[in-house]
Amino acid sequence: MNVELRHLRYFVAVAEEASFTGAARRVHVAQQVLSVQVRQLEAAVGAKLLKRSSRGVALTAAGEAFLLTARDTLAGLDRGVTAARNAAGAVAGQLAVGLSGAAGAEIRTAVIAAFARAYPRVKVALRSFDLTCPAAGLLDGSSDVALVRPPVAAAGITLREIWREPRVFVLPAGHPLAGRAALRLADVAGLPWIAAAPATDGCDPVAWRDDFLASPRPGGDVPVIGATAATIEEWREYIAAGTGISLCPASAQQFGARPGIAFVPGGDVPPAVMCAAWRAGDTRDIVRCFTELAASIAPGG
Repeated sequence: MNVELRHLRYFVAVAEEASFTGAARRVHVAQQVLSVQVRQLEAAVGAKLLKRSSRGVALTAAGEAFLLTARDTLAGLDRGVTAARNAAGAVAGQLAVGLSGAAGAEIRTAVIAAFARAYPRVKVALRSFDLTCPAAGLLDGSSDVALVRPPVAAAGITLREIWREPRVFVLPAGHPLAGRAALRLADVAGLPWIAAAPATDGCDPVAWRDDFLASPRPGGDVPVIGATAATIEEWREYIAAGTGISLCPASAQQFGARPGIAFVPGGDVPPAVMCAAWRAGDTRDIVRCFTELAASIAPGG
C-alpha cells in the first residue's frame, strides 16, 4: 500500500491532538475512518507510530521520527498550493460544477471552498443532480466539471479519484441487525434493498444500480430490490420506513443521520469513492485547474 496525503494529515492530527476523538473533529471524518487510515499508515511504514493509554494517545519513538517528515511533506504541499494561488489570477471566467446527489460529503464542500479561494476571478455556478444523473450534467453540457460517485459508465467522461472511505450498512433503527458491531454481505442475504433509480442521463443504468446494491456479491446471492429512489431524501425515507436496507459512506453518519435510521460498519463491501469528472475533450485551463486542485486539496489527493 502507498502512503497518501490523507494518511499524513490524519496522523499529524492525531499526534497534535493526542486524541482520536479530537483529531476526527479536526479533519471532519468519522473516528472509525480515522482509526482505519492510521492503521493503514502504520502497516505501510512497518512500525507502530502511536500508542493508546488511559491518558490519551502518545507517539512511539518511530512516531516521533515520522512526525517530522510528515509535517515537512504537508508544509511543502501548502507552499505548492500557495504558489498555485499566486498564479491563479490568470484564470478567470465561469465554471459550472455538477454535484451528484450520491457524492455528498464534507470533503465536497472543502474542494469547492478551496477552489473559490484559489481562483477568485472564476465565477462558480453549482448544479445539483439527483440519483438518476450519475454524470451530474456532463453529458448534456449543463456542467463543465463534476464531483461524482462512480461508476459513471458513459463514453467521453474522464474520472480522477480524489477521496475514498469505508461504506457502512444503513438499516431501519428497529431492525434486528441494527445493534450489530459489524455486518457482512452474507449477514443481509435475502433482505430487500433500496436501489438508485435507473440512470436517465446516458450512463449505463445497470452498472449504476449494481453499485448501490453491492452486486455481484462474493456469495453469489442476488439482491432483492424493495424500492428504487431518485433522490437521497427518498432513499432515507424508504429505509426509515423499513422498505429495505442500503450502504452509504461512513462519513454520512455525521451529516445524513436522522431518526429511524441506524448505521452499522461493513466488513466486506467495496469503499465509497468520490471523483472529479470532466469531458475528455475539454482541455480548458479552468477545467484543468479545478480537477488538479480537487486532487491536491482533498484528503485522498
